[in-house]
Amino acid sequence: VERILLNQTNPDPELGDMRSVWVEDGSNAHPFLTDPVVWQAMSMAIDRNVIAEQLYGAGGVATCNILPGPPIVASTNNDACLTYGTDEMRAEANAMLDEAGIVDSDGDGIREYDGIPMSITYQTSTNAVRQSTQALIKQWWSEIGIETELRNIDAAVFFGGDPASPDTYGKFYSDVEMYTNSGSGTDPQNYMFSWRCSEVSGPDNNWLGNNVPRFCMEEYDELAGQLNETAVLEERAEIAIQLNDMLVQSGTFLPLVYRGNVSAHSNSLQGVQITGWDSEMWNIADWTRGE
Repeated sequence: VERILLNQTNPDPELGDMRSVWVEDGSNAHPFLTDPVVWQAMSMAIDRNVIAEQLYGAGGVATCNILPGPPIVASTNNDACLTYGTDEMRAEANAMLDEAGIVDSDGDGIREYDGIPMSITYQTSTNAVRQSTQALIKQWWSEIGIETELRNIDAAVFFGGDPASPDTYGKFYSDVEMYTNSGSGTDPQNYMFSWRCSEVSGPDNNWLGNNVPRFCMEEYDELAGQLNETAVLEERAEIAIQLNDMLVQSGTFLPLVYRGNVSAHSNSLQGVQITGWDSEMWNIADWTRGE
């Protein structure tokens, strides 16, 4: 899933060593991205269908979930996001922010949250599709009074693990960032374990924790733990759906596109069966060459 991560911590450079560091008591939370009104308005402004259709084509479909498949674990509880991004929805987002008192008091086009201008940094790796996605979302967010500075970082640096670099996705020295990852195989357990409190990325693990947005919820950890004790497939799927909903409905992620892997094979090969959950060559023993 190509997704936007909302930093749950404060990335202000003036914080020094505490920049983007998760603190258990919540004292270093992001100044406004953890407010449900804010992240809901940001989500409502995004037209995921336009991103999927214009930038990904057959290679992706719009999604509202962090865990969109296999079908048995795909939640339908967040599907409203597929209707977002219209002029009417952005108008509704503006009205929602106005009602919450999050307004543009000085007329510069940028709303303020408790006196703080809602000006955010949005980073991702250097990639033509990602830069096009950034440009679209920047425009949509500007229409609800949020100013966005775009950054793109060389992929080798962005996805690197150098703890001295300020530009890695794990260090997350920005307000929001965007990338793709997924679980391996069809069972969701290891993937959903990524967002337990113990996995929070920070200085104690050299910024290499799987929980990059710094999401931490005791209820999530307890529910995830039940996967270790549950064997029935349908029951595991229900737990996975609940975990997905916690992540999405907490505003930690704004899922965008369920991306597909693109593969091809010669027309003369017979017996090839493509799966999204293993190597393209998983059944190579059954392949034959036709005439």
